[in-house]
Amino acid sequence: MIARKIKRSAAALLIAVMSFTSLSFGEDFKKDMSFFDAAKEYILNNYAGEVTEDQLIDGAVKGMYDSLDKYSTYLDAEENRQFTEDVQGTFSGIGAQISLKNGSVTIVEPLENSPAIKAGLLPGDIIKAIDGEAIGEVKNLADVVNKIKGPQGTVVKLLIERKGQSFEVSITRDSVVINPVKSRVLENGIGYIKITEFNKTATQNTLTAIEELKAKGIKKLVLDLRGNPGGGLLDVVGIAQEFVPKGNIVKIQYKDGAENSYPSYGDVKFARVAVLVDESSASAAEILAGAMQDTKAGVLVGKNTYGKGTVQKVLNLKNGEAIKLTIAKYLLPSGRSIDHTGLVPDIVAERYVESIVDLGKLQSLPTDKAMKVGDAGLDVLGLQERLGIQGFETSDAKGVYGQSTAAAVAAFQKAKGLYPYGMADKTTLSAISESFSKYMLSDQMDNQLGKALEYLRNQQI
Repeated sequence: MIARKIKRSAAALLIAVMSFTSLSFGEDFKKDMSFFDAAKEYILNNYAGEVTEDQLIDGAVKGMYDSLDKYSTYLDAEENRQFTEDVQGTFSGIGAQISLKNGSVTIVEPLENSPAIKAGLLPGDIIKAIDGEAIGEVKNLADVVNKIKGPQGTVVKLLIERKGQSFEVSITRDSVVINPVKSRVLENGIGYIKITEFNKTATQNTLTAIEELKAKGIKKLVLDLRGNPGGGLLDVVGIAQEFVPKGNIVKIQYKDGAENSYPSYGDVKFARVAVLVDESSASAAEILAGAMQDTKAGVLVGKNTYGKGTVQKVLNLKNGEAIKLTIAKYLLPSGRSIDHTGLVPDIVAERYVESIVDLGKLQSLPTDKAMKVGDAGLDVLGLQERLGIQGFETSDAKGVYGQSTAAAVAAFQKAKGLYPYGMADKTTLSAISESFSKYMLSDQMDNQLGKALEYLRNQQI
């Protein structure tokens, strides 16, 4: 038995060595399954660490998909579970959409009433470290998401960079149920619908929102697709029926030349629509926004979109794993592809009203250490800045916690139903941070929303 194993091992090693030796001598070499088997056997028989054949095959399959475009991937069981959670719209974590932007893990949008909002996170914040471990180069965003997510009630510490300033926040994870659709009346005759992603609940929730706004006499609409990373093709087509005039919504082109067109039947619900988009509006969000722009059904307001013009199919495997592969590209009604280029807004506008607050000059506000009269430093300045922006002015020297700062803290505490004793304890600091985040996301600070409203007010119907 031992002799046979030795002979088998030697034979495999000989094949592998012969294969790799031929490469080094520059001879013609056929990369086929014999080469793959030889490479695998060489590792199994010679690698000094611990490795199994299953691990090597998983790595090889994953490598094949990683060699394609950035949207094609092989999902192991855990990654597929997370992907399914996102599609279904329920998970336990901090409640924020994140993406990989210019190599950095970036907050796209904190969800309403989420732990992320309570911690004061904002769109554009960069996550530099998780629980003290620097993120470094990210090859798979799912790995980062997995570290941020966790059981309800547990705490995750994030090192955040905002406009060059760094600070740490501790966030208690909670159960998050994603209703991707929010709606409200903005002013007389103008409504608002925000769709954060096109998951399985998006279509029905959007139809409900439309019915409620129409019942209130809304004829003009702000459709907010900022931070929307996309989702299901059929989900966005179902929603597009309510916004795109009769004709083509999108055309899908496959490798073999086959095409599928998805039409709208012209039951448009609003007379005028302004669509808010940004750098994180992608994929299905770009299909809807692009179809509206091409058919003149709406004007785009905001920043140039992400530029994802391809379609992926997910093939679930019996062992819980899955394959996500780019199988087609899509064309908008005009016939254009926006892959790698994105959509250019009709009205270009920055997100925030910068004349009120410059985030790049704002000091960070740690929330894990109390502040009191007599304290001084940049953390005190960060506190004073956030209080002042929210209307609680201080007259103390910058960065000095004096009686005026204590009075402002007490006024804030009273306004928020906290005990107004003027000391910035951890609870108060967290409340100030959360309140500031909500303020920055308010209509008052939303420059893009302001531009959309300005456009709609001037449109006659």
